[in-house]
Amino acid sequence: MADHKRIGTLSLIWSGFKLNFLQSAWNFERLQNAGFLFSINNMLSKIYAGNEAGRLAAIKRHMTFFNTHIFFSSAALGVMTRLEEDLPETDLKHKETEIDNTKMGIMGPLAAIGDALFWSGIRPLALLFGAGIVWMTGFSADGWVQASVVSLVIYNFPRVMIKYYLLLKSYYKYKELFVLIQKVKFQDIMKSLKAAGMGILGIFTAVYLTRPEMRVTLKGGPLDMVIVVAAFFAVTWALRTKKSVSNIFLGVIVVSILISYIT
Repeated sequence: MADHKRIGTLSLIWSGFKLNFLQSAWNFERLQNAGFLFSINNMLSKIYAGNEAGRLAAIKRHMTFFNTHIFFSSAALGVMTRLEEDLPETDLKHKETEIDNTKMGIMGPLAAIGDALFWSGIRPLALLFGAGIVWMTGFSADGWVQASVVSLVIYNFPRVMIKYYLLLKSYYKYKELFVLIQKVKFQDIMKSLKAAGMGILGIFTAVYLTRPEMRVTLKGGPLDMVIVVAAFFAVTWALRTKKSVSNIFLGVIVVSILISYIT
């Protein structure tokens, strides 16, 4: 068994940073394989120091098909590095089979989890915050700057934390990683993100409708209440039918602008 001290935390972090270029050499045949090899290559150089034949064989292994969610790819990187270290070279065919099978087995689940969490959860939430700030600041230049900063922080903070947590966890305790992923209740997380989006949307809408200089209703009175109730039920229906929170918010903006022009 290989000595794990050859790979240090700084080397892992450096490889994780290189994952930012995972899709720089994306191709239609093997998708992200070149970017993944670029990320793991410095690890292979350490693992197979003094063993050029072993290093070239490892490079060849990681030139095969690879495709998963870009922010969850760090988990695959950590696991592959650990397997390259742990599996002996006495049975090279077994080592190659084990690594290939593990890689193929984790790419799909990681992609599914990452797509649901980021593309359907965190990204729309960040967009919702940004759009709300722009809306509340009257589309001013300062509002655009504030919205950009807030959206980038909301989107990138969990991205960086998850990326490096998975990288370190998958390398040092890779057997526990799969148990951890199974225990995480991603459905509950998604429901919480959607509920947060609903609440934020309601807050922005309420603030907007109560600002005298930006009113979108007619002359006050019962008609205001009818429009607000109709808007509430429309948004509730859209959320129950799993429409995108960001699309709902943009729809509210468009309808509000149309009503303001009509009135």
